[in-house]
Amino acid sequence: MSQYDSGRDVEVLLTAKLITLAERPRIEHRDVSRAEIQNLASMGLGITLLLESDVGANFSGLVYREVRDGIGPARVGFSAVWRDNNENPALANFLKLLAERYPSSSLA
Repeated sequence: MSQYDSGRDVEVLLTAKLITLAERPRIEHRDVSRAEIQNLASMGLGITLLLESDVGANFSGLVYREVRDGIGPARVGFSAVWRDNNENPALANFLKLLAERYPSSSLA
């Protein structure tokens, strides 16, 4: 896992899904980008967890698999928080993008 992303949070989520300590994976954190992590996985140097937005990058030898648990696909939700008085025009565009991409989400 890249140490630049929320690797420690993902590590906690991953280990919480495992039943026993014997199943606990050996996790290495690298001082590289997510793209470099994918490259390392494509060279057979381990596996990695990706954001859905990273799926589809073309690395020779890289195979994508959906993570599933006993009840189906494993998904991690994200939340966004902002100040009520935020007048940055990028916020409106960002909220519009979220509403289009995730129409069932609550944008309150």
